[in-house]
Amino acid sequence: MIFLSKLKTMKYLIFILTLTLLNRTANSESTIIEHNLSSQCSKGDLLSCESLAVLFLKNERWEYAQQLGEAICKKNIPVGCTIKGLSLLKNKNVSEGTKLLNLACDQFEPYSCRSLGRLIKASGDKTLSHVYFRKACHFGLKEICQDLERNKKILSDSGHQFLKKLSEDCYDTKFSACKDRLQSLNQCEKILNKEDCLFIPGLLTIFFRAKLIQAEAKGLLTQIVLGQKKLKEDKKFNGYLFELSTVLKNFKTRENYYYVFGFNKLCSGKAKATSIELYPKAYLKMNSKSLNSIKKEFNKGKKQDCYDPRWGFEAYAMASLDPLHPEHLDIWKINQDGNLIQINDGTPIQK
Repeated sequence: MIFLSKLKTMKYLIFILTLTLLNRTANSESTIIEHNLSSQCSKGDLLSCESLAVLFLKNERWEYAQQLGEAICKKNIPVGCTIKGLSLLKNKNVSEGTKLLNLACDQFEPYSCRSLGRLIKASGDKTLSHVYFRKACHFGLKEICQDLERNKKILSDSGHQFLKKLSEDCYDTKFSACKDRLQSLNQCEKILNKEDCLFIPGLLTIFFRAKLIQAEAKGLLTQIVLGQKKLKEDKKFNGYLFELSTVLKNFKTRENYYYVFGFNKLCSGKAKATSIELYPKAYLKMNSKSLNSIKKEFNKGKKQDCYDPRWGFEAYAMASLDPLHPEHLDIWKINQDGNLIQINDGTPIQK
């Protein structure tokens, strides 16, 4: 009941705010975009609400941005917390503003990380600001990647070894060794200096985000195995197929993918065997270097190494999880028995 009450309050706030704006902007050609966004937002379109709140920020209408940002933030959408945080900063509420920006940055919202990086850089701490800029880059803000010093050393040698070991222990975050290593970081072990203890948590969010994205590869390859099993049971087909659209005909496609997935091109002949062939629009945002490297991988190998499709197959999923090293690929493989292995670990390179 309390949750429903809060939800109704938030909807009422959005309704009153957008109604005010509609009355204010209905007769002005220069504000037609704002008018349309306000109209859609009042109907509960969250994307329109986000766009409207961003528009308020650009036009320095801090109170409106703060109110709408708060409503969006309460829907557990991190960009809303960023918008409210930035509005509070502009109104000189630095403590509450930075708190909200940190909350959003911890949820992989890139603009909040960039804003924190700018604040920290202005205070004179270039290394810590670099960590936040790096997070913004890895969380999707491509334009900031170009300005980063790619091989900048952030950690001490001991800190770098600690992070490397932690990454190994947390290959599966359920491992007890992972929990023990994180606990030792929380206590700031003697082998680490104060800077290491400050910087490593930020670098870890990049690592754990990559681990979350890797779940997509596992899910997509599992779908291929399930699709192939159905085809194998169908008397119309004499074995497994390489035509990816047929294999996945019972699965819903997405607008965007991190991973390119499918079958080796040397084994599949003329079939459309990879997702980049089937869904080219889903990869429009992918780095061109990454895409070229992935295409090369799908064309590697020798014809004699291919499975006889009557008895088996191998499928792959590949992605670049490191925008600072776009040709460093994360590669997974699965066979007809569902045996899944990681051929190359592409989690971001940390220094």
